[in-house]
Amino acid sequence: MKISLSYTAFFFQKILLSLSYYFFKMIGNQRNITWVIGVDEIAANIKYISETMTDSYSVSLSKNRFYGFRYDYSLVAKDNSKIDLIIRAVVGPVLLGYLLNNAKGFFYIFSTGFLLSHIDGRNYEFAYIKGKNKKLVCCFVGNDIRSLKKMIEFSKENKFELAANYYYSFAPGLLSDDYDDSKKRIAVAADRHADLVFNYEFDQMSYLKSMCLPNYYFYPDSGFYKDDNKFINQLDIIIVHAPSSPIIKGTQLVRAAIDKLRSEGYKFKYVEFIEASNTDVLEQLKSAHIVLNEFYSFVPGLFGVEAMASHCALLTSADEEVELSLPRGSNKAWMVTKHYEVYDNLKTLLDSPSLVKQYADSGYEWALEHAAISSTGKKLENKLNKL
Repeated sequence: MKISLSYTAFFFQKILLSLSYYFFKMIGNQRNITWVIGVDEIAANIKYISETMTDSYSVSLSKNRFYGFRYDYSLVAKDNSKIDLIIRAVVGPVLLGYLLNNAKGFFYIFSTGFLLSHIDGRNYEFAYIKGKNKKLVCCFVGNDIRSLKKMIEFSKENKFELAANYYYSFAPGLLSDDYDDSKKRIAVAADRHADLVFNYEFDQMSYLKSMCLPNYYFYPDSGFYKDDNKFINQLDIIIVHAPSSPIIKGTQLVRAAIDKLRSEGYKFKYVEFIEASNTDVLEQLKSAHIVLNEFYSFVPGLFGVEAMASHCALLTSADEEVELSLPRGSNKAWMVTKHYEVYDNLKTLLDSPSLVKQYADSGYEWALEHAAISSTGKKLENKLNKL
């Protein structure tokens, strides 16, 4: 019954999309939009990427619990309830019809769309967009494209411990054949229709066959904060950990390391944020010395970038020797820390205050070169201008 309702809703969305497109076509062009950036906020990507593009249009059709950003269009969602989903199901195709008459291209972040995306992985939506001679870019940011089954196979073959190995304990459905098939549909739609695809080959192992470009980070220059003075007296060293998903980020490893170091007499302030606002986390990073990021991934993620941009020494499992699309020399920007090295590497930093400053400095410079909007925005613009 649930499946038939989804297909019925999808059928009516197609009709709404067509009616909306021709209605706004009849009215005539009202705006000159270069790129539509959407459609669900993940790790501030919509907000930051839209700021890099002239005359772009940002869309977020769901609420993100970590951010309070404003967008050119967003639904007034309080808790992503069933009512919100019904409103979205109607608004999505109408908005897409409008934007198709006013925009040159669509830049999709994550795996969702203006229509119900779980049915065909956005194949119909993408085909409709391309049928109107619009440019289409897909940017994948994690589990939207990642095949957990492929990741587990990779883990076994290479003896890596990955987050995928733990999903069975709290989300076993994500290891099912149905879930994996949904990732195949998403990959097929992107392969068929996208003019450009951004994805990390190893950290986000997928069924994509297209030639992919590595993801860019887009962190606002105004968010960079360097303070050498906090390293002058490190008697009250501050360590921060702020996981969005504790188990898959390795929070259990962090807590074990912190407890052991305290039992050995080490003095420090440990601050852990869970379900905290991004504003609160960023404020704490300004005075922090060491940040414990995530320990089952191959790239630093947004929180890692925020830490480096805030002049903190970063410990993370991100590794350019595994994720080959990371810029060469990246491993010097942070202390590469495998899941079983959290205690040892944190102890090394606590024993060597000068090393904390060294990693904070190198990480800050890496973030300026490879994550600041002033740098990566130009790189992205050059890629898009070639389409």
